[in-house]
Amino acid sequence: MMHRLAVLVASALVVAACASGPSAPPIDGRDVACADTVCIAYPSGWEVIETGPDFIRFQHPSAPNVALATVGPTNMEAVVVQAGGTWPARPVDVVEAFWRLLEETGVGELATTTPVGDGAVRSMGAYEGGRLWYLLVPTGTSRAIGVEVRGPDASWESHADVFFSEVVPIP
Repeated sequence: MMHRLAVLVASALVVAACASGPSAPPIDGRDVACADTVCIAYPSGWEVIETGPDFIRFQHPSAPNVALATVGPTNMEAVVVQAGGTWPARPVDVVEAFWRLLEETGVGELATTTPVGDGAVRSMGAYEGGRLWYLLVPTGTSRAIGVEVRGPDASWESHADVFFSEVVPIP
């Protein structure tokens, strides 16, 4: 009995140590933000903290250092080559190369990749003690839009779903 109690206490401590921020709040709507080259839907309650001509950065006020999102251009060829691959490559190979770079630097580990249509690829994995959801939306031969959503735990996936629901390149 004492052994089982010790295991339960140790498990609770490990789970608590892995939690690096609050659980995601409910989503009560969505907004749209645009830069010169892209528009994206995002959950109401997130703050746009920086906008440039081709990128937008967000944070959630309940977890400002760990609930973050970014949309911006991605040079698919550069990602693949930097990860030691050869170009040309399929979008899923680009996503795997992106995660390989994160793994090589010790900050991330890929869990899943899912093609989602029109050549886009969604992925998810561990990132610096939390979670990272990544969407790659190809827009040209080697160009794409990358969307990263970070959260302290898996409860933030519904927020990533909103970010990924509408990514519109502007020519």
